[in-house]
Amino acid sequence: MRILQVEDNPVAAEGIEKMLATKGHQCVTTPYGEDAVAHASNETFDLILLDIMLPDIDGYEVLRRLGQSGVTTPVVIQTGLVNRDDPGKGASLGTKYYLLKPFSRDELSDCIEAAVADNSDSPINGHGKDEFERREEFRDTGPSRRRQARTRTLKSAQIVYNNASCVADCTVINTSEGGAALQLNDFLEFPSNFQLKIHRGASHHCEVCWQRGNKMGVRFLES
Repeated sequence: MRILQVEDNPVAAEGIEKMLATKGHQCVTTPYGEDAVAHASNETFDLILLDIMLPDIDGYEVLRRLGQSGVTTPVVIQTGLVNRDDPGKGASLGTKYYLLKPFSRDELSDCIEAAVADNSDSPINGHGKDEFERREEFRDTGPSRRRQARTRTLKSAQIVYNNASCVADCTVINTSEGGAALQLNDFLEFPSNFQLKIHRGASHHCEVCWQRGNKMGVRFLES
């Protein structure tokens, strides 16, 4: 893939370039939002990795301008901090994909594949199938890479809050080292922090990153 990275931290940018190179991707990097809009409008990219805090215009303004220019390249936001309202703001501007720094090479690769596959279902980023409901095979085209099927096992869990006086059942749709996606069996409004207890698994102190309908994304906090 040919990827446009918009990142003003040279150390972070170099690290991500190396991660992408190990997966066979080509990366063009710019620290400026204005340049990113120009690159994306005049060149062909398979994906855009977009930081929010930039020295000229912020990442959300980049998303607005890309939308105005008719650019439909899938976008993944990479940021050091995600507020509860940020994913909704990003979705309204064309992307629902966030990577919370620091992230691993596998997390980066999985998010890229999901965003590109999602974009192929719809001309507008973020409005295809739900990334956590996919059960399809991602095909690697690089000469040194092999085809592999990625599946996710659904796990039952409970959300515990208010000193265990309130417990709600949920389903774990997807997990990583840093967080999880949940489907709420009891469609209620939850506090921003709670304990997630996975049946026959670990217990995590969580912070809500986003919520859409009965689905929720959480980040695991250190105990």
